[in-house]
This record gives sequence, C-alpha cells and structure tokens, in this order.
Amino acid sequence: MKWTFAIQQKLKAATVLCGIMLMIVFFTFLERKNVADMNRSVTSIYNDRLIPATDIFYLSEHLYGKRFLAEQFLRSHDLQLAELKKQLDQHNKNIKSLINRFEKTYLVNKEQEYLNNLRNKVHAYNQIERKIINLSGTGSKDVALALYESDGKKTHEATIKQLVLLTRIQTTVGGELIKHSNGKVAAASMISSLQIVLSIVTGLIVISLIFASKITSGKEQNFHLN
Repeated sequence: MKWTFAIQQKLKAATVLCGIMLMIVFFTFLERKNVADMNRSVTSIYNDRLIPATDIFYLSEHLYGKRFLAEQFLRSHDLQLAELKKQLDQHNKNIKSLINRFEKTYLVNKEQEYLNNLRNKVHAYNQIERKIINLSGTGSKDVALALYESDGKKTHEATIKQLVLLTRIQTTVGGELIKHSNGKVAAASMISSLQIVLSIVTGLIVISLIFASKITSGKEQNFHLN
C-alpha cells in the first residue's frame, strides 16, 4: 500500500510540474509578445512621431520662406519676378513632398483631419500667391501688396495654425505611446518575476520528489532486511 501511495504522490507532483511547465511556456510566449509590442511602439514613436515632428518644422520653414520671398519682392526691388517664381516653385515642391510623406505615417483621426485642413490651407495660400504674382506681372504691385497684407496674411496664419494643431496632437499621441510602452515594460517585469517564482517552485518539487524517493527506498530496504 505504501508503494501505491508513493506512486500517487509522484503522479500528483508530476501533474503539478506539467502544469508549471505549461505556465512557463505560456508566460514565455506572452513575454515575447510584449517585447514585440514594445518594439513596435518604439518604432512608431520614431517613424510616426519624431520624423513627422521634424517634417512639421520644415513645413513651417518653407511656409515662412514663401512669405518672406513675397514680401521681399513686393516691398523692394532686390528680387526679380522670374527668380521669385523659381524659388516659390521649389518651396511648393518641398511642401508637397513633406505633406505626402507625413500622410504615409500612422495618423489618428484628428491628425488626418488637421492634415487635410493644412493641405487645403496651403492650396488656398498658393492661389493667393498666384494672384499676387499675376498682379505684379501686370504692374499692379500696390494691389498685390494689399492682397498680400490682407487675404495673404490671414490665410498664412490659418495655415500655421494647422501646423500648431498637428504639433500638439503629435505630442499627445506620442505620450500615449510612451504610456503604452511603459505598461508593456511593467507587464514584462511581472512575467519575469512569475517565471522566477515558478522556476523556484519547480526546483522545490523536484527536490521533494528526490527526498521522498530516498525515504521510500530506505524503508523498502529495511523491510527486506527484516
């Protein structure tokens, strides 16, 4: 009967060990998933937040550059019309390229809305800019300057406002990604702690099995001697 009891105890221990091993395997897969999620979050922070934030800076630089060129042309004779067109075209190409690149990143709904508004404002400003150029080309530079200072200024400020809104939401979404990453780090730390505990428990069970086996073996030897 004693050997039957010993076998039952060993079977129970083996079942517990099997369960612990399955838990360790599960936690290992879970930990790998957390690491993959953290990697995606870090990559997203770089590709979808840091680089677009830099693009916003360059967009602002190009928009102010266009504004400065138009003012320089209208208020002085340092810049010729042909040169103005050439430089404005280059700015417009760069702005279009930056907006297209920005659109390829991951955007939340508000970001997409602000980006669409930005594109519309840029288009509106370009139309005013063309009117200014056409008026200047026909000798109506004073009218062009008035348009620059009224509708041009208003549209330019509205365009910059969209950039500011994009910058703010970039900060907000970036903060959420960091919180998400921190949560994954905490989860990974907890899983690692559980794995350590399970490893210790496994070791204790193995030791107890060895100890129980020795006791059973000793009793059997004593029984045969008697």
